[in-house]
Order: sequence, then C-alpha cells, then structure tokens
Amino acid sequence: MDAMETRILDAALEAVAAGESTMDDIAARAGVGRVTLFRRFGSKEALLQRLYAREVERFLAHVDTALSEFDDPADRIAEAFVACVREGARHPLLATMPPGTVLEVLTAGDPSPLEVGRRFVADRLEPGHEAAADLLVRLALTYVLVPSPLVDEQAARAFARAYLAPIATAPPKGSGLSLPHRGAR
Repeated sequence: MDAMETRILDAALEAVAAGESTMDDIAARAGVGRVTLFRRFGSKEALLQRLYAREVERFLAHVDTALSEFDDPADRIAEAFVACVREGARHPLLATMPPGTVLEVLTAGDPSPLEVGRRFVADRLEPGHEAAADLLVRLALTYVLVPSPLVDEQAARAFARAYLAPIATAPPKGSGLSLPHRGAR
C-alpha cells in the first residue's frame, strides 16, 4: 500500500465514521479529486471493500499483539477475546455503523472479513479446530456488536477463561465435525 492509498483509506474511514461516505466526501477529506478515487479503486464499493479489509487486518494485528506474549492456550484465548472486545468498542466503524450493516460488511467479499477472522483464529489453534475457530469468532463478534455486561477487562478475561478457552483447548477428537466451505450445502 502506498502513501496515497493510505491517505485515501484514512479519509474513507473518517467519512464513513462521520456518516458522510460519498465519493465527494472521501475525495475532499483525502485532498484528491473524485477521478483519482475511481482510477485507483474503480468504484465506491471497491474502495469500501479495501477499507474494510485494511481495518480487519489492523484489528487482527492488535489481537495478535495482545496474545503474542502468552504461551498457555487458555491465556491466549482469554487475551484474544479481551482484545476483540476492547478494540471493537474503540473502532470508529463499529461504533458508528448499525450492527446489521456491520454484519453485511463482514460477510461480503471472497474471502469475507469474517472468513479472514476465522482463518486467523484457526491458525492460532491446534490443527483441525476450524469449528472451534468459527464459534470463537462469532461469539467475540456478538460481544463486540451487542452491549454486554463484560465492559470490565477482568470480567471479560475471567469469562473467556471459563467458557471460551475450553472450546478451543479441549475439542472433541475424531468427532468428524467440521465446517462446510462457504457455499456448500
């Protein structure tokens, strides 16, 4: 990503968070012309998809940093959950977009941001735990989007250790349970 793309995506983040996400708004915030936006991204939808992908990458980098200092799998799950709830509450898009819109954004694209998150978690669990990764991502997303009593990090950490860590650290072996790929029935 070059400096111009970064500037445009930063402007798009500000515009979307302010509820002013027309190409004119984004161009004005970035200090470029509309033509530049269309040349670089092709469409508003493509620009926003790139913004959402970048923000998911940033979000997951914060989560990765939070759990990197822990070796114990239960601690890693707890810290990842706390980081998700904390970062989700702070993110300008999640704070301003209605939950339904967030869900639309997170499930669009190939791979979708939700799938990127699931793969991120699966890569940090023992092999064969894709179903647990999916469940953990969906639960964390619920706690980010729906107001929760887990506003205190200590309470969130205790909750994650008690209820989420067992999902990832003691999955059923040989159960044959797995997630179908997207689009499979």
